[in-house]
Amino acid sequence: MKPQDLTTTETFNKLALIAEGGGQRGIFTAGVLDAWLEHEYDPFDLFIGTSAGSQNLTSYLARQKGYAKRLIRGLSRHKRFFQLGRGLMGKHIVDLDWYFEKTTEVNRALDFKTAKNSLGDRELLITATNARDRKPYYLSPTGDGKHWRELLKASSALPFLYKQGVQLTPWLNALAANEIEKTDVHAKSDFYLDGGLAAPLPVREAYNRGARKIVVIRTVDASLPVQSAWVNKLKAFVCASGYCPKTLDYLLQHEQAYEDELAFIANHPKDAEIIQIFAGSKLHSKLLGSTDADLRNDYKLGLAAGNSYLRDQYGLGKTEQKYYG
Repeated sequence: MKPQDLTTTETFNKLALIAEGGGQRGIFTAGVLDAWLEHEYDPFDLFIGTSAGSQNLTSYLARQKGYAKRLIRGLSRHKRFFQLGRGLMGKHIVDLDWYFEKTTEVNRALDFKTAKNSLGDRELLITATNARDRKPYYLSPTGDGKHWRELLKASSALPFLYKQGVQLTPWLNALAANEIEKTDVHAKSDFYLDGGLAAPLPVREAYNRGARKIVVIRTVDASLPVQSAWVNKLKAFVCASGYCPKTLDYLLQHEQAYEDELAFIANHPKDAEIIQIFAGSKLHSKLLGSTDADLRNDYKLGLAAGNSYLRDQYGLGKTEQKYYG
């Protein structure tokens, strides 16, 4: 099934795909995207990924079916990746350096060349939060694998779990939501944190960039479409460690940004169509610490949701919001 067989996109009416974060729950997104890769489905003009969502979108553009599933089930469950005790020694609790270094190995390599070719003249934005001004930035990767990999790391760097964040130097081709000048004097020393802190669900950003049909892959349950579960778990981690006040500021910012985006989805402009893809039943996986059985379950839910979305494309009505799962 070729992309053009399923949908057409007008020049001034972009079709956007947004991939939400959520740690290991990103395996649901991996299932959705693998179902689409199986059918060669990729009609999108704009891609925006947050945290794990940005990694999923990269492997989707790289046409590496099964890649994200393999890394989540393998690397993210490895004892080297997540160790709460490391925080007591002043080290990263989540070792993103090790994780992304492993993706340079031959059998785990992301195919950035194919991703760049697949992207073509379309736009991929990787969200990150500036640790200094706490604004959301939408970062466009170049074709260079090292550059692209650093953006993915920054988008996934949760405060406390990965200390101060990722320093992106030299200054990259980025546009902040607050239109900060690229020549800002602080730019070369700025650190960037998880994009979900300031842009957890960037639907409004997609609309502002010209998207009028927006497909959002969610990593929460349809009955409770918020990320409170993993936020509360992270709060418990940081408060037990003594880093509570500063990190809680970030989490409160995340919750407010999330509520703002949900309000936009619920009361979106009349010329927009928003399609949310949820799992058909309750997800079993968590931010971190999921069992392999939980991950396999949620990947299958993703495959089912992705295939359900494709089956229903021809019969969709004109309602403004639709849900799949």
